[in-house]
Amino acid sequence: MSFNITKSSASFLWLMLGMSICLGMSSQYLHANTVVVPNYVKDIVPNAAVQGQSRLTVYFFKVYDATLISPRGQYSPDQPFALRLAYLRDLMGKDIAERSIDEMRDLGYQDTTLLAQWLVEMEKAFPDIKEGDVLTGVVDDKQHTSFYFNGQKRYTVSDPQFTAAFFDIWLAEGTSQPAMRKALLGE
Repeated sequence: MSFNITKSSASFLWLMLGMSICLGMSSQYLHANTVVVPNYVKDIVPNAAVQGQSRLTVYFFKVYDATLISPRGQYSPDQPFALRLAYLRDLMGKDIAERSIDEMRDLGYQDTTLLAQWLVEMEKAFPDIKEGDVLTGVVDDKQHTSFYFNGQKRYTVSDPQFTAAFFDIWLAEGTSQPAMRKALLGE
């Protein structure tokens, strides 16, 4: 049996592979609690403790390990908390910001003016990422979000509505990654 692959069928196969990679996100629970809560999180989150962890994998590509840190390991959206993303591959900061906006839209945030403002804020907050980098979003008691890059404060967004929308990406019931949400919340 021989296969005759034309240029158009080869293009179709690459397109299908690309689509399946983009659409085939999955997450898995990380079994080992290996994250030490950094001091900059402890300074904002009282009694900070790791609540849950998960890994985002897009088919066979590991993207990041996520860790939710909350007071006594009990998350509440109106209390200080932190979400730590330890990246397992290189990504452009602009791409992370754009993907975050897409996720917010999918969760029902539709105000285009507000989304455009948030995109600008995230483009300032998110640097280009190299494998091994850590980006942590820390929510304070005023519902402001400070982003730390490899332990150094990088940028603060002082909009509580942004804070809710951004962290809903991982923690809302309608998230595109329900298994990750469950693992982060320790359910």
